[in-house]
Amino acid sequence: MRITQKDIARELGISLITVSRALNGTGYVSEILKKRILDLAKERTYVPHKASQALVRNKFRNMAIFSSSLPHYFWNDIGAGIRIAAEELLPFNYNIRYHIVEEADTPSYLALLREEIENGLDAVAFVNQRLYDMKAIIAMVEAAGIPYVTFNVDAPRTRRICYIGSDYQAGGRLSADFIGKSLQVKRGGTVLAISVDEGSERFSKDPDINGERLGGFLSLMRERFPDVVCEVRFITTKLREGYEDSQIEDLLAGWEGAADAVYLIPAFNAAFLAALEKFDYRNAITVLHDIDGSAVHHLETHLLTAVIHQDPILQGYYTVKTMERILESRERPVRLNDIELVHNLILSENRNLLRNHYALMQLTE
Repeated sequence: MRITQKDIARELGISLITVSRALNGTGYVSEILKKRILDLAKERTYVPHKASQALVRNKFRNMAIFSSSLPHYFWNDIGAGIRIAAEELLPFNYNIRYHIVEEADTPSYLALLREEIENGLDAVAFVNQRLYDMKAIIAMVEAAGIPYVTFNVDAPRTRRICYIGSDYQAGGRLSADFIGKSLQVKRGGTVLAISVDEGSERFSKDPDINGERLGGFLSLMRERFPDVVCEVRFITTKLREGYEDSQIEDLLAGWEGAADAVYLIPAFNAAFLAALEKFDYRNAITVLHDIDGSAVHHLETHLLTAVIHQDPILQGYYTVKTMERILESRERPVRLNDIELVHNLILSENRNLLRNHYALMQLTE
């Protein structure tokens, strides 16, 4: 049974208001008595009641979450998880704002962040994306003394308190395991792996999630499936609103009939699936990352064989709940254990797993 402030007051033979002042830091209590109260609360694992804490604070706590805008389907799913958590916390005086910033627009990012800080920001979360000047962004947060977490893409060499997201090398290895085992019946085969070269678009070399996926993929292929030939090709397509080109289509045209499997690493699902519709890859294994409407449809048509899914809804939800945990702590933690979201392999046969994914989204609509 959970101990209450009333239980602590009764056990120590003091008033309830004295206990409340000591635990909430809202009035004078002698250091000796305060230590007795806090020691007993720790010994008996006292957990504050959130609604009561909100009344004591008598003010809202403000959280801000930042991400890029493309691909839309992924960040919209992140937003769905954020909204679910925000609705849970609204009765406890939390304001949560999600900012989707256009790709590579560091000035707008910094302006939004500055506005949040000036309006009284208590915690912040961001994706360590190398298309922005993340050094300037992190420096602004740290100069303001605001606790922060990273999600989706980590920044381990910073003062971030926690990372919420997936291991991208593990995602590449999962893809390799599936493709390699599928090709074992042929005693080998050729895999075309498509990645992206961002070139001058990036502010830094790290973190490179597409590179991590490719590295995980190739390392497991060499380790377990040495008879499989892996051919890697890079495109230079930019993540830009309305930007289109034929690089993926040209690649698939050139490999028609020559590739036993095709693995798409970056988030160009629509262009990849549209190209597959034009050429004969019916007997090839086709794999990509992350779910959108086209991927769901083509799992059903069998044009797409598998999707490596990292559940962005849970990422958004856990990001908000982690910031809540930080702000509700009596002593701000320096580090928390990271929350790793394990990848799922979605096939035509188990695509009904996605019903859970979209059922969560419907809760926020």
